[in-house]
Amino acid sequence: MFSKLCIRKPVTTIMVTLMVFIAGIVSYFNLDQALMPDMDLPIAVVMTTYVGASPEEIEELISKPMEESLGSIANVDTVTSYSSTNSSMVLLQFVDGTDIDMAAVDMRDKIDQMKSTLPDAAGDPMVIKMDINAMPITIGVKAENMDLKSLNDLLEDNVANRLERIEGVASVSLSGGITNEVRITVDPVKLAGYGLTTSTLSGLLAAENMNLPSGDLTQGNTTVAVRTIGEFTSVQEINNLPIPTSTGAVIHLSDVAKVEQVEADRDSFTYINGEKGILLSVDKQSTANLVKVSQSLKDEIAKLQRDYPELEIDMLSDTSDYIEMSLSNITETALLAAVIAFFVLLLFLKNAVTAGIIAVSIPTSIMATFALMYVTDINMNMISMGGVAIGIGMLVDNSVVVLDSIYQYYERGYTAAESAEIGAKEVSMAIIASTLTTVAVFLPMALIGGTTGAMMKNLSFTIMYALIASVVVALTFVPMACALLLKRETKTFVWKNLKFLSFLDHWEGAIDTLSRKYEKLLKWALRHRKKTVLTVLLVFILSLCSIPLAGMDFMASMDEGVATISVDLPNGTDLDTTEETTLEVLYRLQDIPEADVVYANVGSGMLSSGTNSASITMNLVDAKVRKRSTEEVCDDIEKLLADIPGADITVSSSDSAMGSLASADVTMNVYGYDAATLVDVEDELVDKLSGVEGLSDVEGSTGDTVPEAKVTIDRAKASQYGITTASVAGALSTAISGTTATQYKLDGTEIDVVIRYDTNNVNYLTDLNNLTVTSAYGTQVPLSDVATVTMDESATTIMRENQKNYITISANADNMSTSEAQKLVEKAMADIELPDGCTYEFSGMMEKMNDTFRSLEIAMVVAVLLVYMIMASQFESLRYPFIVMFSMPLAITGAIIGLLITGNTITMPAMMGFVMLIGMVVNNGIVLVDYTNQLMDRGMNCYDALTSAGPRRLRPILMTTLTTVLGMVPMALATSEGSEMMQALAIAVIFGLTLSTVVTLIFIPVLYMWMNERKRKSNARKTAKQIAKNAKLHAEELARERAAQNNAKPV
Repeated sequence: MFSKLCIRKPVTTIMVTLMVFIAGIVSYFNLDQALMPDMDLPIAVVMTTYVGASPEEIEELISKPMEESLGSIANVDTVTSYSSTNSSMVLLQFVDGTDIDMAAVDMRDKIDQMKSTLPDAAGDPMVIKMDINAMPITIGVKAENMDLKSLNDLLEDNVANRLERIEGVASVSLSGGITNEVRITVDPVKLAGYGLTTSTLSGLLAAENMNLPSGDLTQGNTTVAVRTIGEFTSVQEINNLPIPTSTGAVIHLSDVAKVEQVEADRDSFTYINGEKGILLSVDKQSTANLVKVSQSLKDEIAKLQRDYPELEIDMLSDTSDYIEMSLSNITETALLAAVIAFFVLLLFLKNAVTAGIIAVSIPTSIMATFALMYVTDINMNMISMGGVAIGIGMLVDNSVVVLDSIYQYYERGYTAAESAEIGAKEVSMAIIASTLTTVAVFLPMALIGGTTGAMMKNLSFTIMYALIASVVVALTFVPMACALLLKRETKTFVWKNLKFLSFLDHWEGAIDTLSRKYEKLLKWALRHRKKTVLTVLLVFILSLCSIPLAGMDFMASMDEGVATISVDLPNGTDLDTTEETTLEVLYRLQDIPEADVVYANVGSGMLSSGTNSASITMNLVDAKVRKRSTEEVCDDIEKLLADIPGADITVSSSDSAMGSLASADVTMNVYGYDAATLVDVEDELVDKLSGVEGLSDVEGSTGDTVPEAKVTIDRAKASQYGITTASVAGALSTAISGTTATQYKLDGTEIDVVIRYDTNNVNYLTDLNNLTVTSAYGTQVPLSDVATVTMDESATTIMRENQKNYITISANADNMSTSEAQKLVEKAMADIELPDGCTYEFSGMMEKMNDTFRSLEIAMVVAVLLVYMIMASQFESLRYPFIVMFSMPLAITGAIIGLLITGNTITMPAMMGFVMLIGMVVNNGIVLVDYTNQLMDRGMNCYDALTSAGPRRLRPILMTTLTTVLGMVPMALATSEGSEMMQALAIAVIFGLTLSTVVTLIFIPVLYMWMNERKRKSNARKTAKQIAKNAKLHAEELARERAAQNNAKPV
């Protein structure tokens, strides 16, 4: 119908094709680029700070009330809390499909309702939504002739605000810089002499340092606003602040304290390529596109470099470069696949015009795919572009079948238009059915829920779009182009290149020889059916044995060219010691030739926390330039840093492809109700698992305990002096870390005004006993009179999930897959007896992998059923689809053998490949069975029909298989950035399709004949039964007639 219309209206068809082309090109340039598909991770986090609180206090006062309140929100799946010193983090995981924006609104409502129950000193809880594409962009800044203080001021005043004005940037934060504070160092003796306390000073400073509106006055016709001005304008003003004493006298602040503007205590240092610098962390808005934001940042940085030539600004971590590189690599792979497909067809068809028609149909289908992606809001990412690259090999199939059919009629002497019309009509149902079987496979994959489902959706929809576009092109553009172009006498096409011509003759000879040998083999197989079936069964059983050998992983690790080194020193180590160790690490890292930029953050910065830790990031040069992979460089770094004393150093390669989903190879949670028991269990498990061969970096989540000084108040004694726990805590806080009384504005920036004791007097634990606390009567009481100071150990983090405490044990597996590592851990756990009430289960990557594979297995079963239903409808038979479906199991075992040979494991993309194979392998079978049926309908017997159909359909089957297989080869062999993810999928499809094609050509005809014989025998039996039945009925009829005649005779 459509073909006929398009043949009659060629200009309209060409114009529509051009429209599709233009729409595709426009869509291509407007599609957003990202590493991963846009997916709402159903996870939200609530962060609350409470400075000075221990993990136990955080758990009791903040985390538990939060858990109880937030747990009642609709669709919450699990509530996990992490209570550590100074902060609480409550993580809510929702059921898949939950609208995370609405859930965040509900969370804020709940928090507003329960905020009053939280401690007064606790900060406001912050709700954060997770975003897989929200990697912050890190910018490093250093200046040769500028100290860190000036550099920090310059960045805060002139650079950060310019970056924040860029569209799509949410916030910019600095770390590693130096900030100022106004420090008021009080003399506790003088303070006591005047009957004052630090809290009195703090209250007075806050009350004096403010500008307040005092109402309006009417003066004639004008209204004048009255304001009371009292904000401090200089440090001198603070120094001269008058303070009334209890006796009625007035003194100045300088009489009891020393006031000066100094550098604030540093909590972090940043080194960029060995020199001190400052890191800027740029967070993008959740709706903004990373690649566009990154490009805008690069443009702004270029302007900043021109405006401030003394600064050296580098983009340190920027996933957008990797995204652009990965996408351009996949695009190159796709183009290469299209070129390969063209040459395969040229070899088979020996006709540049027909190969040219196909060559035009490929980009037309791809452009239609881009247009559909744009309309349905699918962005360009690793997964969707992988789908396009996979689709290219499959796109050609429909056009090849149509063209082959048209060409056969044309060679029989029909006119070009007649050939186009009859040829397209003859195969239209077959190609629609075979496309539907492939689409049917991707449909269940697209309907899987969760994060995995979001990835599948992208892959499935892009391939479905490509296939649907290819059917439309094959039934509209191809017949029209054939009707136009075959009119010119293409059979006498003159090849200018004689060498190529002789090669084509050789190729043609090779195909004819193959066809003859195949015919002989087919005839032998049909005569020796038992041997053939046994051989195929043997191959299948042997290939089944390979399944346990191929391990399982969630995702292939991707070489992003980033190595991350974390340095952990014993808890409580001061910042200077950590800095020294970090400098030693940086010095040794100079020996790594692949290093491009190395930056380190020492102390509690953006990347690490606590004065005892540092994190170093090494960006390597491009993959094309270096000889070693990131993993190999990491191994080398580990050896280089192995002998640094006292430091626990872990080296890993960054893998932002999985975003926040990546973790250690094996992670398991151990649940219990008692935190103390769990700590003991953790020590036992870490010891046991560290001894298991093959596992490395075995760590428990609580880690080492932190030394803690506990001040216990003797209430009986304290009450005699009118001293409360709060007044002791306040005095200690001021003495040790200082309390911020107010903020002082200087040149538009606010500086903290901090009251503290002389740090030289409070350095050691013994100094705590000498501290004095002001009593209710104004006297100074030594702390040792009302309290005792004891040393203790405290857990660094307390974790809970769904109201139960738990710890996490994580380990990395050396040179083995995740599933093998899980078996090792399970074996070790079998020998360990956990205390009552303690249970364990795998989490992290293991849990994600098992869930995903379960979903894919369900998708596979649904796909098989759908494929069967479509084939049953096409053949109008319940029997024939079974014949075709026998190639499915061999395709999957073939794919597993392929992964085993190439040293790959079964990953999520490989599983997708298995599901794809189900839809792809039946296509060849459909073509073969459909043609055999047609020949038998014309009166041929089964044997002749099979021996004719096989060799005659060999060419199109080889063509479609080769275009798909060779189209996947660039993807399977690619070594560039980002190619690792889809490699397993391509390998699975290549091996699976190759093995199943061989099976289709030999085994399916044997099965067809066997079933046909059974059908014939069954029919013969039925006929024989029917004849016997008829004979019996006839005999009975005769007997009745005779009896009737005898009765009728006269006596």
